[in-house]
Amino acid sequence: MIRFVFWLFALFTALPASAQIVVNVPGAADVPLALPPAQLPAGEVAGSDELWETIWKDLEMSGYFSLIDPDAYIEKGKGVEPGTFDFADWRILRTSVLVKTRLVMCEGQVCADAFVYDASGATRILARRFRAPPGQARYQGHAIANAVLLAVTGQPGFFGARLVAVGAQSGSKEIYLLDLDGKGVAPVTKNGSVNLSPAWAPDGRTVSWTSYKKGQPDLYSKELATGRVALLSNRKGVNISPSFSPDGKTLCMARSGPQGDSDLYLLDAATGAEIKRLTDGGGIDVSPNFSSDGRSIAFASERSGGSHVYLLDVGSAAVTRLTFDGAFNTDPVISPDGTKVAFVGRVAGGFDIYVVNRDGTGMYRVTEGRGDNEDPAWSPDGRYLVFSSTRSGRSELWLATADGRHQAKITNTGGWFQPAFAPAGR
Repeated sequence: MIRFVFWLFALFTALPASAQIVVNVPGAADVPLALPPAQLPAGEVAGSDELWETIWKDLEMSGYFSLIDPDAYIEKGKGVEPGTFDFADWRILRTSVLVKTRLVMCEGQVCADAFVYDASGATRILARRFRAPPGQARYQGHAIANAVLLAVTGQPGFFGARLVAVGAQSGSKEIYLLDLDGKGVAPVTKNGSVNLSPAWAPDGRTVSWTSYKKGQPDLYSKELATGRVALLSNRKGVNISPSFSPDGKTLCMARSGPQGDSDLYLLDAATGAEIKRLTDGGGIDVSPNFSSDGRSIAFASERSGGSHVYLLDVGSAAVTRLTFDGAFNTDPVISPDGTKVAFVGRVAGGFDIYVVNRDGTGMYRVTEGRGDNEDPAWSPDGRYLVFSSTRSGRSELWLATADGRHQAKITNTGGWFQPAFAPAGR
């Protein structure tokens, strides 16, 4: 996987934490933020519009900010450093956070200077230089947006994160990598068949998925750097729904058992060798998902009639039922901190995403009344869920804050399903 690394040079030291505008929970989108166009003191620098658009979309997607319409800005074309503009021009718009940028060429590279201000207090929160080769404005924009989020909320940003997902744009369902902004799309598979349920290895170097390229659902993995593909399971019947253990050494998947119903099995992630059978519940068991500590696996099962969500204790093999409401609940995913489980529930007219505490209490609805919403996956920090939705007609990828208050569209080309975040830092 190609990743772009930026050298971050401190232009000025950041102010102490006491100067931060601390916002703890994303979703309210209630912090007024202004982002004027980048200043170009030495003339036009290629990528200035892309830089601004990237920062705008990232901060809007975060759910923390209410971005002020640029048409309402009073100030036009003033400087970015203290003393070169008037904070009163921004306070009149009730601006809380002011983000100013400047682009200059420096030694053959593009230097993007970012200044973040508490407009109401007329104080600088952050000033930093981001240096990169020409043509990388989008990645510089992500880096700046991450710095803004950290400076204002104290929480690291995740803009520029990589996703794996199923895409049907070619006419077949293939596995793709793409950035969180929907750009940077790159194929993992090109077999012209049906490929489903992609899952990341914890090191971000390998993706596993189910493919019908040989006529039945078999399980494969691919090393992204080398392109090496391995067949992990091709037992007659189904071989689906992979989930890596946190150490990456084993993989849980659902495949046909001796009685025909699918059960959960633990495999060697490198060779596909069976380690042990995990369930034998007398019904279909599918969609396993490891907890971050490796001690639990959430899964969906029809052992009690309709499909419901269960937790399996890996050590003892004890199974606990989590959902009782509704007749069809599936695709559970455990939050990174292990305290919650997101899942898909069928409701009148479609499917929605729910979250429940791992003890079965406190269930709430993340999506409601807008198309079919499926395939939830947690962000590495647990603050967001990425999922697929048909609310705009075609199936697209969306991002929601974990409480569902803020939801933003990621893709616009249609035919996107089953997204998953790359592991943190990958």
